[in-house]
Amino acid sequence: MSSSPANKRLGRRGGASDLDAGADDVLCYMDQASFVGLRALGRGPVLHITWIYPEAIDEAAVTQFSERLTRGLLGRRLQRSPLPWGRHRWVENPAPGPVMWLRNPLPDESLHNLRRLLLDLPVDPERGPGWRLVVQALEGGGCALTMLVSHTIADMQAAGQAIADAVAGRRVDYGFTAPSGRWSPAMLASDSVESLRALPGVWRAVVALVRRARRGRAGLPRPRSRAPSSRNCLEPAVDVPLVQVVMDAGACQRRASDLGVTSNTLIMAFVARLASQIGRVDASGRVKLVLPVSDRHSGDRRGNALRAITVMVDPDTCRNDPQALQRDIKAALASLIRNGDDVSPLLPLIPYVPLWLARRLEREALGADLPVGCSLIGELPLDVNRPCGEASLLQISLLERYTASELERLGGLLFIPCYRVGERLFATVQGYGPDRVTTRAQLAPFVRAALSDMCLCATVS
Repeated sequence: MSSSPANKRLGRRGGASDLDAGADDVLCYMDQASFVGLRALGRGPVLHITWIYPEAIDEAAVTQFSERLTRGLLGRRLQRSPLPWGRHRWVENPAPGPVMWLRNPLPDESLHNLRRLLLDLPVDPERGPGWRLVVQALEGGGCALTMLVSHTIADMQAAGQAIADAVAGRRVDYGFTAPSGRWSPAMLASDSVESLRALPGVWRAVVALVRRARRGRAGLPRPRSRAPSSRNCLEPAVDVPLVQVVMDAGACQRRASDLGVTSNTLIMAFVARLASQIGRVDASGRVKLVLPVSDRHSGDRRGNALRAITVMVDPDTCRNDPQALQRDIKAALASLIRNGDDVSPLLPLIPYVPLWLARRLEREALGADLPVGCSLIGELPLDVNRPCGEASLLQISLLERYTASELERLGGLLFIPCYRVGERLFATVQGYGPDRVTTRAQLAPFVRAALSDMCLCATVS
């Protein structure tokens, strides 16, 4: 993919990391927020990475890959602070993630059914395993190697680097300490010092929240009737429909050049058209496009080195003239670099947020104006596609254990990670719309129509 504005990484200046000054092993506020959300909701996003191989892979190669993954950023888990309001810490976890072998061959076209099984596999950044591998045999002698990673432990940039390091046999020492079996006076004192260091940031966050509430931009909701918890095991999980799109990167770039934009902008125009097709628009017919932006730097130990920009898109205008969309994205990125985002100043409050409030805020944030997520991961190192030799296909998506009632309350969802491997450009469309798009068969025609709108040729499966 091209290095368009939406795929730039932010420098240290104005980064969220400035708010996270303290001991190196302390979770950054974004990781702390991810973990609080996991415990509050009883679910959390999991990176779902799948490699397809035309032939069976050697068990020793899978074992070696699993062991090597522990030598980098994935060789850790979090340990709670002894203080109720303390930020947790990263500790060493040298145990390889478990490997599940599913030897009953599955037809290639039924591979998507594996996602339903994966929803029930435990992946937990505190209790472990923080990540795991699954090998599914395919008819004809091939197989699918799947990796699940807790999003608290790593975003895709971090996971991709960990995979590339493992494939290359690199050992990266991040200096994680061994976990403590019990709290000690030293741990209590250390976390007390960290809490005191954080107080100025907490005070600034309170001031920012009060100012925002006075402007009417946000306010703290009061606990009314509690919505049904996602931890209710009586309601089964829903496998959000997923459709894989594969394009020729060169052809996509040529089409973008014809329109006077970058290929990333063209992809986002496609996403806006898709959102419009399935009715994920606000009252004025615009699409609320949310784009994660990487803030990762060399040696970064954060799991989620991300910030985000939001752009309101007219899906009709961007069909024939996406240049306005590109200008809006550039302006949003410039504002992010210059002024920061709206969320980061409030993050120091995360350790003090009760679980009931975290549940409430998630429902209100995700249900507001039907946001559409588009993660422009960019070009991946070739080693990411070689965990056990060269794979014929790489699929990246998110897996989260939603129930039908949760998706109904949230108004559905639409999330599209986009990434490039060699000369192929991939977009993994995950979409659910109550009473409109609840199956792959319903989602696929909308994807094809949106691709046609932007004159993009692709394989949809």
